Amino acid sequence: MYKNNILNLVLFIVVISLASVIYFSEEKDTELEKLSPVSIEAITSITIQHNQNTLTISKQKNDQWHITQPLFIAANNFRINSILKLVNAPVHNKYPVTKIDLSSIGLDAPATSIMLNDINIAFGITNPATKLRYLRIGEFIYTIEDVYYPLLSSNLGTLVSLDLLPKTSRIEKLILVNQTISRDTDGSWQSNIDISADNVNKTIDHWQHDQAFGVHSYLKREQLGEVFVYLENQQQPINYLITDTDPWLILARPEIGLEYHLDIEAYDNLITPQ
Repeated sequence: MYKNNILNLVLFIVVISLASVIYFSEEKDTELEKLSPVSIEAITSITIQHNQNTLTISKQKNDQWHITQPLFIAANNFRINSILKLVNAPVHNKYPVTKIDLSSIGLDAPATSIMLNDINIAFGITNPATKLRYLRIGEFIYTIEDVYYPLLSSNLGTLVSLDLLPKTSRIEKLILVNQTISRDTDGSWQSNIDISADNVNKTIDHWQHDQAFGVHSYLKREQLGEVFVYLENQQQPINYLITDTDPWLILARPEIGLEYHLDIEAYDNLITPQ
């Protein structure tokens, strides 16, 4: 009985050992190579080229990203971080450039590329059979899942922050459709119409923290009104045109070619507080 127990224990250990070897070897074999060993945190600058348009983005203080060209404006950190994952994207296949006909995969004269620090990544077409996207870095061609190209080929607004005002800005005065809100000599917010102090403060808070659900390229429409937001240490106000209120509120900034789409409830909170 004792010998049988020892034998069973030995066999159990052998089986567990073999299972562990198989598991870890399979795990190692199925783990795909990364496009680059560079860490996402190390990336501080991004340059996107698409159809002869150039977009530059840089990391500012507190890990906040800003678009710096073609205009200076806060970027959508969530979407920028999604793009940054490209640097460590799993690679399905890798080929020397000399083994591939570049014109057949759209990499002889690529229309889209991205520079992450000093890593230049050119985008080719997708393989119609595997749906994987061809990329070129240096003297190698790679195929990866096609999840990054849509962001790189989208319009500027896709990468712009959803905030109506810069995060660190402080409002000095609001000129709205139905009233003007500013500080009195004691530093308290007041309106030039009959409205409670609580609602005045809520209006300021909405302007400081409300976000659009989408930012798009400016489309000229009938002007339904306008608002002016004066910020501390900034001579010129931010001017928003109201260009639609059905089914949602659209606040446009033609001078930068963008418009912000918000739920219609924002109209009462931002434009005509009572």
